[in-house]
Amino acid sequence: MIIRFATIASLSALVFATQLASPRVARACGGFFCNQPDSPFGPLPVAQTAENVLFAVDPAPSGKSRLEAHVQIFYTGPADRFSWVVPVDGEPELDVGSNQLFTTLDRITKPRFTLNWHDEGTCKEEGRVFPESAASADRAGADAGSDAGSRGGVEVAFRGDVGPYDASVLRSTDPKDPSALKQWLADNKYYMSDAGNRLIDDYVRQEKWFVAIRLQSGKDVKEIAPLVMKFEGPGPCVPLRLTAIAALKDLRINLWVLGKSRAVPQNYLELKVNPARINWFSGGDNYDELLKKAADEAGGNAFGVDFVGATSALQGVLYKPGQYNIGPLAAATTPPAALNALSRAGIPRDSALLALLRKHIPQPKVLVDMNIDERQFYNQLASYWQKYQADFTPFDGKALAADVDAKLVKPLEKAQALLDRYPKLTRLSTFISPEEMTSDPTFAFNPTLPDVAVERKADAFRVCGDKLFTYCAAPVRLELPGGQIQWFKPSSAGACDQDRRGVDDLPALERAWQRDTIGEGVIRHDKRQATTSALAARNRAVDDYIANADCGCAIGGRAGRTPAVYASAALALGLLVMRRRRRR
Repeated sequence: MIIRFATIASLSALVFATQLASPRVARACGGFFCNQPDSPFGPLPVAQTAENVLFAVDPAPSGKSRLEAHVQIFYTGPADRFSWVVPVDGEPELDVGSNQLFTTLDRITKPRFTLNWHDEGTCKEEGRVFPESAASADRAGADAGSDAGSRGGVEVAFRGDVGPYDASVLRSTDPKDPSALKQWLADNKYYMSDAGNRLIDDYVRQEKWFVAIRLQSGKDVKEIAPLVMKFEGPGPCVPLRLTAIAALKDLRINLWVLGKSRAVPQNYLELKVNPARINWFSGGDNYDELLKKAADEAGGNAFGVDFVGATSALQGVLYKPGQYNIGPLAAATTPPAALNALSRAGIPRDSALLALLRKHIPQPKVLVDMNIDERQFYNQLASYWQKYQADFTPFDGKALAADVDAKLVKPLEKAQALLDRYPKLTRLSTFISPEEMTSDPTFAFNPTLPDVAVERKADAFRVCGDKLFTYCAAPVRLELPGGQIQWFKPSSAGACDQDRRGVDDLPALERAWQRDTIGEGVIRHDKRQATTSALAARNRAVDDYIANADCGCAIGGRAGRTPAVYASAALALGLLVMRRRRRR
């Protein structure tokens, strides 16, 4: 399979954007949509800033792979201008998925950086105390059959409704002449730029099928849902050549692959971010920026591995039998009763639910004229119902329950079944700019490579000696995963943060491999020696700080110095030297 995604929209940009990036937090709020992790009222992106794609891969009797691709689509603009075209290798079956699938996958598989603190010696209890707890952070979207058949050089295999979409599946009947297919797209108001036209020519010559979708008449952009496509092909591929037409600089790509073993890039490199560059003291909040820089240092076409692990950890994360009881919702006779039933059922409160509420419990015109916004309306629905009941449209609890079941619960049930069907999940991510999108990255499986934990751990030792330093003034020895040692001193007298001068000049990339389907592959970039040399120089500078503790932040001066702090420092520096020698 080669699946291509194109941003083909008139006057407005179609976005494969992550709703996970920066959700708005409701404050001073106690209503229905308050305190939810993913606010349906947050602004949607207006440019292509990220792509979220999930592949599930099975062997097919034909010798190819049977693929299921979930693509999260976000768009801002007039609903009648939304359109999207995707070339695929085989004739696909279409369905809609759940945004909650991507929300949950991101939460569970995003790398976390944990720092465990220890004290060596006894700190002078004076001045501000450096935090004892580990610093960790979770850096923490036409009528059916009317055009079926072959007509005028185009075969339309399907035309009908798929969720909120008017969807078509078509291909050119003449691989040498793409003009008829491009004319069909133009006649059906699928805008095509000159660059897009040239790429369509290439895909027609490769005998690709095309999926074209647009919103049904009367549908709102808030009803846009992930598109699910099932078809046969060689293997997973993230489409970037067409993406380059509308992408911004440093597009974030998040890719999840379900399969029999660990997924690896084939025609792109696999990279590892340099752990010595991670800001462990702030929970690795610079990881995304380092991933971006590491990809550039690897030549621009490389993916980092955020997580590889068993899917057993994902059991029941989206759906459990009997979890969503919508019986009381169907029995509700008033809008306030319906919202109470939705709350008790635990239905995820996201933009998909908001779209259903707009349909079944629309805001009365009298309240719109009063400039009551949606958040206020739904969060205080019982109060408005009491005062303006006569202005509400007739309510049908059974109709709302049927929509909730079909459009929210069933997609969650299907997504959970998909996660449960495979033994292994891989998450890869990168940042890439349009000028680097010269080829579409393909992926294969490698059963010989190890899992990658989502939580990365390091140890920090506050070296106080015999009350020589306060908590804040004490030098800190950071022991990284893999055995590297970094020494830090305070950034300034009396400060409780660490001096990172020199650290942020280290390479962002540790290594990059050209992977294969067995073994570790070939190392194409290796920055470990440069990092080791730079760390040795930094560590010597901190050793000078310890040996000359006459600064204002040191307690006791030279007369109060004891051998304990030197012994600890010397031992750690010695370990660093020994590890360096063993590598040679």
